Amino acid sequence: MVSTDINSYVLGILWSLGRYSEDVGNKHFFLRHNREYFLQIVKNEFDLKSNIHTVLHKNKTQYRLKVSGFDIVALELVGWQARNAEQRSYPNIQDGHRDFIRAYLEIHSAIDTITIQRKTGPRTGPRLRIYGNKYFLEQMTEVLATEVGAGVKRVQQATRLSEVSGILYYQSTNELQRIFEYVYSTPVSYFDREYYENYKYVLTRVGVIP
Repeated sequence: MVSTDINSYVLGILWSLGRYSEDVGNKHFFLRHNREYFLQIVKNEFDLKSNIHTVLHKNKTQYRLKVSGFDIVALELVGWQARNAEQRSYPNIQDGHRDFIRAYLEIHSAIDTITIQRKTGPRTGPRLRIYGNKYFLEQMTEVLATEVGAGVKRVQQATRLSEVSGILYYQSTNELQRIFEYVYSTPVSYFDREYYENYKYVLTRVGVIP
């Protein structure tokens, strides 16, 4: 049986990617993503015997991991709901926000630069977009405000086809620097180096990091 004492970074992966299907009354909890890294973290952390398989999803290759023996109640106790639920909550946790948020950002956000037109001419600025359920994002922006002092953002609608999907936009250079330092300050148990390097590159490009 998988322990209910879940590492907060792993909890972030489960929250971001976890889903379950029901087959003949048995619920199978599994993860699927286009990056094998996150599934390998869960496999190692829980010492799973199941293998990571490649599957074809919407004509694209993805990785899939069945989390055998997982007690879904362990997640439900901290507020987990199925990914297709109309209302998904931020987990009810007292600490570990930094690790949870780092995992979620690495999976469900994008960091890049945009050109802003000013009276003095165009200026390149950073942009962080965080995707997810609107209700979840409303809570997450409150947590980030408390943890790093960033302003509370209004959740924008992600697409006209979905009433539940939203986006948070962070475009303040100061706020993006504080978020970066918050989630990647040592010690860090796990992190996605590819995302880390891209975030660092963006901050370097806008002059935050020399």
